[in-house]
Amino acid sequence: MKKYLLLIAFSTVFLTFKSFGQVYEKIYSLSSSEVQNHMNQNKISGVDILTGVRAHHVIGLSGIGIAQKSALETLLNNDSRVISFVLSEDGTSVIIESQAVFTKEEFQTMLQSLNGTITGYAAEYSI
Repeated sequence: MKKYLLLIAFSTVFLTFKSFGQVYEKIYSLSSSEVQNHMNQNKISGVDILTGVRAHHVIGLSGIGIAQKSALETLLNNDSRVISFVLSEDGTSVIIESQAVFTKEEFQTMLQSLNGTITGYAAEYSI
């Protein structure tokens, strides 16, 4: 039983680090040389690689009515990683300025709770 619990714990830790590594690699590959240099310096300094990196998300949406729009605004306002956002009047698009650790996948999970879907997505990273 003890070995089984250790195996589960090790697997969870391994998969968590692997998924964070994939996020870092994806952001790094999509970033300008200025952002890449900043991330490299963060790594050398021993701080989180994404410290000081911002993401600018432009997202197309569907399935967001009046009630969902208000709920989405509340979710975004309450997320400490979100710096600012602009949600279109008709709920078909949102522009989000956030810390880089706020990813498309996390927004998608947030959106699923409102029965909304992403119809288009683009992100740029800056410091």
